[in-house]
Amino acid sequence: MSKVKRRTEVTVNKETVTKLNKWKKDLLEKYRPYLTVRDVNQIGRRHWLFCPIQKRHVHLLSDGEYRTYKKILSSKSVVKIEEQYALDIDETLDIAIALNAIHPRDWETNLGYVMTTDFVVTYMNKSGSTYRVAYTFKYWEQIYEEVDGKVNKIKPRTWQKFDIERQYWKARGVDYRVLTERDATKAEAWNFDYFELAYDFKASKSELTEFAIGFVEAWLSAPHKWLQDHFKTLAGKTGKSFQHIQSLFQYMGLHNLLPINCDKHIRLFRPVELEL
Repeated sequence: MSKVKRRTEVTVNKETVTKLNKWKKDLLEKYRPYLTVRDVNQIGRRHWLFCPIQKRHVHLLSDGEYRTYKKILSSKSVVKIEEQYALDIDETLDIAIALNAIHPRDWETNLGYVMTTDFVVTYMNKSGSTYRVAYTFKYWEQIYEEVDGKVNKIKPRTWQKFDIERQYWKARGVDYRVLTERDATKAEAWNFDYFELAYDFKASKSELTEFAIGFVEAWLSAPHKWLQDHFKTLAGKTGKSFQHIQSLFQYMGLHNLLPINCDKHIRLFRPVELEL
């Protein structure tokens, strides 16, 4: 039988505690991620970008995290997204012991690492109340395998870490979910980037309504036409520029005001699909 790990086997140094406490103090003024792209020495693409919607710099540690961030941000019910969110190390150490799991650590020094959750998202429901959901992103092939049509979990050590996170958030009444690139595709991220170009665009409610009616009518009459052809048609009918019409479409997509199918890349030289 395996013995329960004693907490003293993993220690925490002063520098780790100081960094974590400073991060907690900083949160009293505004959010900042515990980890940034500068802190992570790993192979792969990282993204340090300014988000015009959250109006702050965002640090995403892989292409998959980038796409997941964009997918979550596209939801109408999202209030805020907090990435690279630190977990209290005293609590995660206790959870690891209770689960008979090894806490993330430097295997040479046995110094514990502060665990982070990739995204902690605050949503607002229809009644106006807010709730949070915690998400971890991992590439599908890093945690699953498919054998004879059956999907199995692999990398037990990784799932141990997920279990520690899940218990941490459960104690706070927060749902915890593991996402992969199958939950946030390249096309969805591409489309949101395209829509986001119109973030500062201004239009009246009446103009948006007029455009929505005109675009749906044009699409219904010729659903296989290229998107740019619909823009040209509406520009000719309204006397507005092609760019203005495109900005209206992007704004509508950004704010979920048109039932646009975003499963495929939206391109000017391709048809667009509406979910009517």
